Amino acid sequence: MAGPPRPAAADLILRIVGVVVGVCLAAVTAFWEALLTPLHVTIFGAVVRLPIAPLIAVVLNIGIFWFGRVVTGRTGLALLPAIAWFVVIFAAGNRTSEGDILIAGNNWVGIVTILLGALAWAAGVYALVFRGRREASGPPDPTLPTRPRSRAR
Repeated sequence: MAGPPRPAAADLILRIVGVVVGVCLAAVTAFWEALLTPLHVTIFGAVVRLPIAPLIAVVLNIGIFWFGRVVTGRTGLALLPAIAWFVVIFAAGNRTSEGDILIAGNNWVGIVTILLGALAWAAGVYALVFRGRREASGPPDPTLPTRPRSRAR
C-alpha cells in the first residue's frame, strides 16, 4: 500500500538533493578513477598495469545513473552527474601549469577508463530509452488484424 501523497515542495527538494548527491558522487568517483589509472605492479622487472579504474568506472557510472533516475524520476536529471564525471576526467587528462597529469596518453588503462566510463553513461541511457519504448508499445492488441506471414518456399 502506498502512503499518503507527498507535497510538491517535498518532492522538489528530494529531486534537488538527489541531483546534488549524484553530481558529487560522479565527481568523486571520477577523481578516484583518475588516481587509479597509473596503478601497476612490477613482476620480474616487467610493469603490469592493473585495470581496476575501468571496472570501477563501468559499475559506478551505471549505478550513479540508476540512482539519479530512481531519485529524480527523470532521465535528463539523471544525466547531470555525467557532466560532472566528464569535467573531472577531462581535467585529469590535461597538464597542470607544473606539468603534472593524472591520465597520460601512454597509459592504456586511462584511455580504457575514459572509453568505458563514457560507454557506461551511454548504456544507461540506451537501456532506459529502449525499455521505455518497449513498455510504451505494450503487448500487441489481439483485436487488430495482423498481416499473414509469408511461407518460405
